Amino acid sequence: MMYRQRTKTLSNEGFYYFLGERDILEFMKKKWSVAKKYPEDYAEKLQGDDLTLQILFNRNINTQKKADEFFAPDYDRDTHDPFLLPDMEKAVARFLDAMKKNEKILIFSDYDVDGVCGTIVFSDFFRFVGYSNISFYNPDRYKEGYGLTAPAKDAVLKENPSLVVTVDTGISDVEGVKILQQKGIDVIVTDHHLVPDPMPPAFAIVDHKRKDNTYPFPWLCGTGMAFKFVQALFQKGGWPLKEGYEKWILDVVAIATVADMVPLKDENRMWVYWGLEVLKKNRRPGLKALLESQQYVSAPLLTSQDLAFTLGPLINAAGRIDHANMAVELLRAETPEEARWLSGRLNETNKERKRMTEEIIAAARNELKKELPAVIVLGDDAWYPGVLGHAANRLVEEFARPAFLFGKADGETAKGSSRSDGSVNLVEFMSQAGEGLFEVFGGHAMAAGFTLKEGTGKELKKRLNDVYKKIEKEKNLFEELQIDKTLSLDEVEWDTYATLSRFEPFGMDNPRPVFLFKDLIIDGVRVFGNGADHLELQFKKTNGNRVKAISFGDGKEAEKLSSGFLIDLAASVERNSFRDTDELRLRIVDYKLKSSI
Repeated sequence: MMYRQRTKTLSNEGFYYFLGERDILEFMKKKWSVAKKYPEDYAEKLQGDDLTLQILFNRNINTQKKADEFFAPDYDRDTHDPFLLPDMEKAVARFLDAMKKNEKILIFSDYDVDGVCGTIVFSDFFRFVGYSNISFYNPDRYKEGYGLTAPAKDAVLKENPSLVVTVDTGISDVEGVKILQQKGIDVIVTDHHLVPDPMPPAFAIVDHKRKDNTYPFPWLCGTGMAFKFVQALFQKGGWPLKEGYEKWILDVVAIATVADMVPLKDENRMWVYWGLEVLKKNRRPGLKALLESQQYVSAPLLTSQDLAFTLGPLINAAGRIDHANMAVELLRAETPEEARWLSGRLNETNKERKRMTEEIIAAARNELKKELPAVIVLGDDAWYPGVLGHAANRLVEEFARPAFLFGKADGETAKGSSRSDGSVNLVEFMSQAGEGLFEVFGGHAMAAGFTLKEGTGKELKKRLNDVYKKIEKEKNLFEELQIDKTLSLDEVEWDTYATLSRFEPFGMDNPRPVFLFKDLIIDGVRVFGNGADHLELQFKKTNGNRVKAISFGDGKEAEKLSSGFLIDLAASVERNSFRDTDELRLRIVDYKLKSSI
């Protein structure tokens, strides 16, 4: 039996993304694990057909109440009190006082999709309540760097605000916040990253990672924190707006929540669920133009997968290659003409991002043919730091180990991105590598960034691999492919899809269900896409109707497959509504070739 193994993505929020330029069996022998059948007493406690019960059981949803809440997210029921967040009362009082006195308020956000969408949360709020003494600032990733750096701080001072609110940043900016406060500018930090000791000397710090936090759900993204702030403002502000009017902002909250890889449960699940409903109404010209540029003609069919694979990466591309302001302007656009023009610019930027990423991936693969260490550490002066995060994701997906990439095409300092395979917490891992390597580093357990001290690239590789050998590993997310249930090809039909759709939105902690299809005979093989990059297999149901199974990025696999081959397939069931198509198909996660002719 021949095996073709794939890994589970970290970069696409719980969906399966497929590479396949090479057979990676030599690097990872991954097992398939089909979930056990739910017990009889489970079926007595919950309502549903066999497929529904099995997926609920696999997700540890063990009461009817939990199932009902899972299937029907409710805005009022699932919204936690924003004033449970630390410093929220103090922050809201200062903000409302600034509005009452017509003070200038500046929103300072990060340059990624989370920061951009957080900017829009505040932009929409100001538009709803009619407040105009405002400005927005997203720093330049390359000229100013992350957070309230010296050049970013100077730019803020030129705006002459009396109140600055940070979004998705600020919690580590001790010096920048200190200077602004000394200049008489109050700073309210809203952030979701780990809180350092000491905290920055801000007027208020709204971060649910604080030790004194009482908020019941500690996994919001930066935009989510901004939205909680706006919820609190609506509660205290007394504006003559319909109750719940802030729900119109949930489209951008949903995009950021999926893109930032936070767990899609509790409040996050509710936000994405209702954010998709807002998005389907196409009220924002910028998002409508982006979807049209990607040939999405049916907004009501949008899913969280479209946020993960399309809207999130497009919005992110602005800050990585050009400037985040391009994405902010697009999402704030008021006319279709302006939106289409900005969307065109953003799409060209995204194409350049893809091109640069592919060049880096190709160069990395060549190096890894010579040596494949436990931790991938690669750098090149010509590499553009803004695309290294995505490239690192790709290497983690392909080689199933942590990846650190760095470059300095944009300046004199080597900057990098790292991604984990689940075996290490990146921030802790870098801290254990010792002093003398980094000017600065930080981020999340699974995704982090860093700036290297001059000439430390080779030492970084040695130290990280030495530390990796000694530390206790976390549970590796790539050890086993979890399969929800065995299905027959004849069960790939619309009733099955309707059942699966109830489990949307899919993402972190709620992955798209994967099924085992046994003993399938290939009825056709073809490649598609520019450069024949993608793979399509065809199979026949017992009634003669064909079912397609596709895998993006796996076009070269067609050389190994042919009609008549017998395979087992691990795949998810999805709806393809691209252009004028409306069909069910399989998305390949993995396959085992059992025999050939």
